[in-house]
Amino acid sequence: MLSLTVRRSRLLSLRSCVPVASAATCLLLAGSLCAPIRARADAKSALPPAVGSFKTTKAGVVTYTPATLENHIDGEAEAVKRYNFQQCAYAEYAPGGVGNQLITVDIYQMGSPTDAYGYYTSQRNASAKVLHIGAEGYQEPTALNFWKGPYYVKIAITASNPAPFQSGMTNIANAVAAKLTGPTTIPAIANLLPPGYTPRTEQYRRSDIAAQSYIRNGMVARYPSAGPQAELFVAVYPSPAAAKDAFGKYQAYLSKPANLAVGAQPTPVKGLGESAVAAKTKFTGEVVAVLKGKYLIAVRKAKDVASAQTLVKAAITRAK
Repeated sequence: MLSLTVRRSRLLSLRSCVPVASAATCLLLAGSLCAPIRARADAKSALPPAVGSFKTTKAGVVTYTPATLENHIDGEAEAVKRYNFQQCAYAEYAPGGVGNQLITVDIYQMGSPTDAYGYYTSQRNASAKVLHIGAEGYQEPTALNFWKGPYYVKIAITASNPAPFQSGMTNIANAVAAKLTGPTTIPAIANLLPPGYTPRTEQYRRSDIAAQSYIRNGMVARYPSAGPQAELFVAVYPSPAAAKDAFGKYQAYLSKPANLAVGAQPTPVKGLGESAVAAKTKFTGEVVAVLKGKYLIAVRKAKDVASAQTLVKAAITRAK
């Protein structure tokens, strides 16, 4: 699972920043660490000043925008931005509000509930304890993450002895979840996945599905019926023409000699959507890709073509 690591030294320098007084000044300092802007009221107000014995430190609530997010998290900002990131409200909690033994809280505001769900599913540890908090959450010994509405919330214990902080982490999570607004239902796009996938492997991806920049806005999940590593994706485009363009690019990619298995050739498949192709590839095994209306549907890493076609057919019935 990817990690969002706070740059502690940068945060300490932030505490000495003078609040920005005008919109013009904000624009001039947009690329500077000392250019925090006020969080959207919902996100900021969801960070309580105190929960039990834990209180926010004197740094208070700090806000990061797309222009300043790199100053806050190490190497993960681009992944967050893929989900239409708007801003992040951040706070630290310590016993009595004093000391460096902390519980940190990030509230990432994305462009929509689907985006928040997408980033959550990209970070979710499938083996972690699932929590009924917000829309859904999961907990590890020093971390508790969940999503609700357009928000992804990341809570972490940075204390050297985390055990005494775990109940505080849970209490802070519940307090934040209670204040955040937004839906708690799974986005409708998730219904494009037919049943049978391995639980908690389902993800919404805004871009770079199958490592292709033009395959975007879709659901991905693993299906053991088609093979131990078999993966189905269903991408939705604004129009059939856009989907056709993406299918053509993907077909061309699969057909490149550098991608095909030795002796393999791409084969048209009849009876699946408007157009379909099967190919045995070097790196992703058996692949069957289908164009249907505004949808691009494919199975990768299948154990055989028959299994891939069966799964694709199940997905086609849901692509309406």
